[in-house]
Amino acid sequence: MFQMRPEVGIPGDQGLRIHGREVQVMEAPQDYWGWVAEGRYDHEWVVYDNWLKPEHAFIDLGAWVGAHSLYAMAVAKAIVAVEPDPVAMAILIENLLVENLLGKASIMQTAVSDEAGEITLGSGCLGASTTRKHLAAGGGIGGATETFISKKIALRKLAEEWPDPLFIKMDIEGMEEEVLRDVEFFLERKPTMLIELHPFWWENPEKTWQDFAAVKALYQAEEVPHPNSNTWVLHS
Repeated sequence: MFQMRPEVGIPGDQGLRIHGREVQVMEAPQDYWGWVAEGRYDHEWVVYDNWLKPEHAFIDLGAWVGAHSLYAMAVAKAIVAVEPDPVAMAILIENLLVENLLGKASIMQTAVSDEAGEITLGSGCLGASTTRKHLAAGGGIGGATETFISKKIALRKLAEEWPDPLFIKMDIEGMEEEVLRDVEFFLERKPTMLIELHPFWWENPEKTWQDFAAVKALYQAEEVPHPNSNTWVLHS
């Protein structure tokens, strides 16, 4: 979990290399950017090196502070950064401004689901990487003590604005439980995907594993090796 507050992130920026690509980012969250520089997330960047193409529109679900959008910008034709957390959103916007990405990137402050509506999200510290719908403790993370109401949009609706092919990165702290219910979307659009699963925050794990199996069956699926996450790349 990365502790962060907006006043920590706004004052300055720093240069760093994300798997060899130079970017400018706001200082917060310092621990995360330090780990990125150390290579702890290279298993994720390698997925983009292998599967992200210039013709892709890159939809970053759970964009948080923008690392994945920043890395994808060098390749993808368009960036769609989607993040519901208002504290993380402030950092995300600053990072895209620093890199002058606002002309190439679309930013949406919303949760993603299989339907439109509203949802209560929370975390032990808004702006951290654990803002979620399941407010109880789980996965070694304490219960949420700060909450807010977010709108949510169906992934199907969100994706209407961008033609195929799509590359969707999904790291949405349990909301994948709702998104995966729309198996037909994945059948119709067949986006290449990098998806992290959070079963400890699912309300109905048995049903969600079934939905994920149905989606996974549409693709060639490879588990991304990492000891601390349940992450998959789904590709044609």
